[in-house]
Amino acid sequence: MEATPLSLVFEKKVKKKVRVYEAPVPLAPLADTHAHLTCFWEKDPASCLARAALVGVRQLTTIYDPISDSMGLGAFQRDLRRWLDEAGGLIEANAGAALGQAGDTPGLTTPPTDLMGRVRYLVGVHPYGAPAYTDTVEDEIRAALTDDLCIGIGEIGLDYHVDFEDGVEPAPHDLQIEVFSRQLAIAVRENVPIELHLRNDAGDASREAHADAFRALEEVGVPAAGCVLHCFGEDRATMERACALGCHIAYGGAATFNRNEEVREAFAATPLDRILFETDCPYMAPMPLRGVECEPAMIAFTADALARDRAARTGEDPVAIQQAAWENAVRLLG
Repeated sequence: MEATPLSLVFEKKVKKKVRVYEAPVPLAPLADTHAHLTCFWEKDPASCLARAALVGVRQLTTIYDPISDSMGLGAFQRDLRRWLDEAGGLIEANAGAALGQAGDTPGLTTPPTDLMGRVRYLVGVHPYGAPAYTDTVEDEIRAALTDDLCIGIGEIGLDYHVDFEDGVEPAPHDLQIEVFSRQLAIAVRENVPIELHLRNDAGDASREAHADAFRALEEVGVPAAGCVLHCFGEDRATMERACALGCHIAYGGAATFNRNEEVREAFAATPLDRILFETDCPYMAPMPLRGVECEPAMIAFTADALARDRAARTGEDPVAIQQAAWENAVRLLG
């Protein structure tokens, strides 16, 4: 059966018109350090992996949550390996469409199929799941860490945001801190990296969730293997506090939104050896695709926009910025 051709053009419907956007050619290999392959609403994970490889993604870290994901650990592990096999076939069938293959990207020296050997996952319970966290769930986290494809724990953390539209109330703060600290302790003992989800309630100038999480990191410890503050949406001072604790800072599509000038200022000030890019797909597609279902290939838009914005502020070479993010991801996440 002939494979369906994959498009590297992305569409967005604006009122009655469909606008088309081509993925930017990467300036260096790309790493999507935080994706949710189990959470697509309409898209196929294998096709998304293949399309990511064709735009220059050479490392991807996805998430498995024993509570919120609709499958058990064994089913997830089988599905992930199946997606990788299917994506490999799609990449080979669409190799001619790959970006940067004509020497436009000197740093992109490996073929698209290289991504298939660099897809890994983190296991962890999101703060929304804190009330359902049990010893049995913790055992599943430990079991996942014995899998060759599992490299750490995430996303874990604290979420104090009250979502009135969806009727979501945060779990009691003390319970969230306890569950976060338990998972953090596993990571410290096993010396595996963690990815943190930290969100304050709207209008909380004191940034209570971040303050409580930073206190837990000081008390329990930061894994020597690394710590990533995922989906960063705060100011420069918060970034600097996280870096002082040894964290890397991951910037996603939301950092490209018009209103998030403060986040772009933080990105421009983040030490080069601490920056990472992510999609958090299927959520928060970057500009100009905001509002569509996000996928790993869209990291190309985020990396391009943020690298060029930082370069305009600092005078750095945008190639060096993207290259630094790649090297940081490889060092942390393999």
